[in-house]
Amino acid sequence: MNKEKIIIMTKLAVYDKKYGEQDKLANEMFYRDYVYRRNFLLRTFAGVGCIIPATIYLLVLVLSEDMDFFNFDFVGYGINIFIITVAIMLFYTIIGTIIATKEYKNIKIRLQKYFGLIKKLEEI
Repeated sequence: MNKEKIIIMTKLAVYDKKYGEQDKLANEMFYRDYVYRRNFLLRTFAGVGCIIPATIYLLVLVLSEDMDFFNFDFVGYGINIFIITVAIMLFYTIIGTIIATKEYKNIKIRLQKYFGLIKKLEEI
């Protein structure tokens, strides 16, 4: 066995152990699909994270004796919560897209190096 072959095979094994499965799954997706999948849960949890406290606050108001139930502006409250929730989800979508884009670019770079090492190994 050639020393250079052993070094390349070791690098390939380390890559496979560290990034292999994740990178190969991401490589099967288009860029937009990858970003959408990465952001879906982020947006979902951001929305739920806004709605749950707002609902709890509303329940506390309704159950308290100080609130005038018939004169409370439920529609206005709902619109305000909706606007805040959409704004927070938009913020997290932008941040998540930036992060997922960097991840996707890094995956593509690592895969290019990986396939370059395979090609080099075959040439030896």
